[in-house]
Amino acid sequence: MINITFLPSEKVIQAPAGNSILQAAMTAGVEVVSTCGGKGTCGKCKVQILTGTPSQVTEIEKKFLSTSELADGWVLACQHLLTKDTTVRLVEQKDVYKRKTDFAGVLQTKAAPRVQKIAVRLTRPSVEDQTPDWDRLFAALPVTEIQFDRSVAASLPKVFRQGDFKVTAVLDGDRLLAVEPGDTVGRCFGVAIDVGTTTVVAYLLDLNEGTVVASGAVTNPQQVFGADVISRITHAAKSPDHLRELQAKVMVGLNNIVARLCQDRGIGSAEIYQAVVVGNTTMAHLFLGIDPTYLAPAPFIPVYRNSVEVRAHEIGLEILGTGTVIVLPNVAGYVGSDTVGVMLAAEADRLPGVSLIVDIGTNGEIILCGSNRILTCSTAAGPAFEGAEIRFGMRAAEGAIERVRIREDVELGIIGEGKARGICGSGLIDGIAEIFRVGVIGATGRFASEPAQLDKLPILVRQRLRKTERASEFVLVWGKDSASGEDIVLTQKDIREMQLAKGAIIAGIMILVQEMGVSSQEIDRVLLAGAFGNYINKESALGIGLLPSLALEKIATIGNAAGDGAKMALLSKHERARADLLARRAEHVELSTKKEFQAEFIKGLDFKRAE
Repeated sequence: MINITFLPSEKVIQAPAGNSILQAAMTAGVEVVSTCGGKGTCGKCKVQILTGTPSQVTEIEKKFLSTSELADGWVLACQHLLTKDTTVRLVEQKDVYKRKTDFAGVLQTKAAPRVQKIAVRLTRPSVEDQTPDWDRLFAALPVTEIQFDRSVAASLPKVFRQGDFKVTAVLDGDRLLAVEPGDTVGRCFGVAIDVGTTTVVAYLLDLNEGTVVASGAVTNPQQVFGADVISRITHAAKSPDHLRELQAKVMVGLNNIVARLCQDRGIGSAEIYQAVVVGNTTMAHLFLGIDPTYLAPAPFIPVYRNSVEVRAHEIGLEILGTGTVIVLPNVAGYVGSDTVGVMLAAEADRLPGVSLIVDIGTNGEIILCGSNRILTCSTAAGPAFEGAEIRFGMRAAEGAIERVRIREDVELGIIGEGKARGICGSGLIDGIAEIFRVGVIGATGRFASEPAQLDKLPILVRQRLRKTERASEFVLVWGKDSASGEDIVLTQKDIREMQLAKGAIIAGIMILVQEMGVSSQEIDRVLLAGAFGNYINKESALGIGLLPSLALEKIATIGNAAGDGAKMALLSKHERARADLLARRAEHVELSTKKEFQAEFIKGLDFKRAE
């Protein structure tokens, strides 16, 4: 076995000789950015060898690492094989989770949770009254039936006597979740969870007050197996152990968030009695430990569609063990409970006129409601919006370019206001919209090359457009101003990736518009959901044809609506019932069966305002 030390965390683990650094990091639970899951296609898993001999440089490393980086001991973690004790330094990426959790506060939903706490004073047993403890409690509660629960019953004798026969029963419908000594009615908590492909978010709610008391997020630990759902489905399909590995990864991340929130707020994890979970269909399957294998190939069949309820201890979620974990229903194989959460939060069933709701992320989920119908579809937008498959792409973390403006030269907005490390999705949309607007690229996405085209560019902008051995590229940040000392560029491949992603989104929108029998100009409002949608510049989105050509005032952002829907369903049994109804009402449009989709997709590739 070989000792490997990860800096700056100073975590030391042992790994078998011949393992890659990435495999060792996966085992250790150390996060190494790898959007391709170790296939060697993304070049993101850069680490620096400090002690130990770098293995022979591979052709893949030559493709992604500069000569100076190789000389300084930088390798790709998926390519470097361990042969002796090794110390590596990781590139730290401080994610800005505030973007996902900024929407906490008082909700408009009236608190009517399914969880009830009832304080009762019990009569003491005696020789004359030998009623069993369970029956004694049942007789004191205003309910007609309680299911017997062995784990609750096991501690009942001690709880009764500890509370001097004054206790609080915690009920979820006809289920007795817990019995606590004394009167604890004033403390009743739940957690709403949004399991995203990229980020996992948890909101701790006071179910009595109807408020969010704390929130937190982590990068989905499953990222090491790939940035997209297909990579994770492929990994899970290898064996039951691989499926358990993926389920355990997300649960560790979630449990870390919940533990931190509880510690910060002085709340015991056993005071969290219910969780409501949303996620795309794949993420929800993996959260529950359910085999997602047949979601990948047509006809994209999930294992379940309706809402699912399990006890927390069954899946390893560290709240009250007997607490209820509710996963909201799916609509289809690629339209999951996160979309149901969006529909719930956006009140898709109550909006007047025709409304378009778009949740842009690793996948693009689209909802069109009007004419007493709710249509949904999912487009394989790919991970470009999350920064994957983009040469200098990264998540929305410190050092990410999030805004681009071009006047006489390039002007940037950088998260954290330090030196740039790369570019995130909102910056990518901005950057491409701007270089299209000023003429660096044409409608087809090709870089300007003719003298007449170049002469129209501002001098400083023109100097940023250059040809390399492989293709043309545009310099956003010169090496002297970047964190790594390397020029940060937009490549021709980056632009193609964005064209594919935005072409899929606008094509999906146009198919739904046709299916409803309206025109895009009849859309009364466009609601952009998701934390990413909240940071998209509307002018840039229109400028590249990501959305139909509509007046700016018709476009609004609604934040992390999937998470908001989970909160609503947690706070109110009525909203939970409405979520089930919305899922049943939704008409899923399978784009792969629509012959018109390919034509709309091809039209959507060009950078022009969509009609």
